[in-house]
Amino acid sequence: MRLFVDTTPLRVSRDYRRLWIGQAVSFFGSTITIAALPFQVFHQTRSSLAVGLLGVAQLGPLLLFSVVGGAFADRVDKRRLLLGVTAVALGCAAALAYNASLHRPHLWMLYVLGAATSATFAVSSTVLRSLLPLLVEEELRPAAFALQATYGTFGMMVGPAVGGALIGVFGLTSAYAVDVGTFCIALVVFGAIAPAPPVVAASGATAASVLEGWRFLRGHSVIMSTFGIDVLAMVFGLPRSLFPALADRLHGGPALYGLLLSSVAAGAFVASLVSGWTIRVRHQGRAVLWAVAAWGVAIAVAGLVRTPVLVLAMLACAGAADMISGVYRSAITASVTPDELRGRISGVELAVYAGGPVVGDIEAGVVGGLAGVEFAIVSGGVACVVAAAVFAARVRSLANYVRPASREEREQNYS
Repeated sequence: MRLFVDTTPLRVSRDYRRLWIGQAVSFFGSTITIAALPFQVFHQTRSSLAVGLLGVAQLGPLLLFSVVGGAFADRVDKRRLLLGVTAVALGCAAALAYNASLHRPHLWMLYVLGAATSATFAVSSTVLRSLLPLLVEEELRPAAFALQATYGTFGMMVGPAVGGALIGVFGLTSAYAVDVGTFCIALVVFGAIAPAPPVVAASGATAASVLEGWRFLRGHSVIMSTFGIDVLAMVFGLPRSLFPALADRLHGGPALYGLLLSSVAAGAFVASLVSGWTIRVRHQGRAVLWAVAAWGVAIAVAGLVRTPVLVLAMLACAGAADMISGVYRSAITASVTPDELRGRISGVELAVYAGGPVVGDIEAGVVGGLAGVEFAIVSGGVACVVAAAVFAARVRSLANYVRPASREEREQNYS
């Protein structure tokens, strides 16, 4: 059985290879901007509330444009939309670099450009998720999504650190300038991808077309259940807002806080490197449920132990479990969704996955404030395990989901 990440999609699909390279480069630049924006807002205002308001300004466009962008992705050429939104993102990064170079940078521009950057990220992510299944065979999709997770988790793990180093040595303008450069590279690479016209010709994205996607979701419990189980895991089992208090509880300082933030991504990155076996799993619904349960167990143990190394190890295990869950959730959604609806479903998927952690921050903060850090973390992990058990017992469409047999497996059955 293959152990290390399966690179077959990169070898057999030229367009997938170009999509992967372009997005890997541009996403790394985006993680640098993700670190630079809050830093600049705080150092201009000396207010944590101002930083929080930046998150509020970014959340609305992220949710809205996930859905709207999905509708457009189904109605226009996906490659053309990807090029357009990448060009807009490049313009936003260039504007941030220009603003940072001013003697007195404009605070209002940070909020406006932060919101615009969030909107472009929502549209581009939706296009990427809807385009990927069209570029690889169904049996290779788990490997393709695992490869996406490789650069995603690496970027989230390393990008903010690189951004901090750039800001410290060269200043904020350099951090945004690197993002500009990565978008330039992505534009060149994306331009070589073959056109991906809509499966069904249509005039444009309308409210009716968006509602069509929602009607499809209502009739497919297996997709809705993958959304639901992830929301529960993120709302109850992602104690990100408790990490400052957890660092104090473990008698650590800012360094430990930073490690707590990066440990989940580090675990997911390592899991993506050894994800070659995922392509062989046919009972993908069960795999999702087991991964969510493993996530919950790891989070609960992290809340119980008092040794920093063990806490970091458990959070890394949780990140690994979440990466595996994400691979199969994406593969199930891609398998069930028809080509003409991929953009709209991917948009809803992104909105759900982006909103869950934000609600989770609120839930963890409220419970932690009322009942204590340990109770909030442990109870959240236990809730994830219970949720996985309930879904296994009550949502049989997910628990019994089996991916279609590959061509090789069908040939073996006939022989």
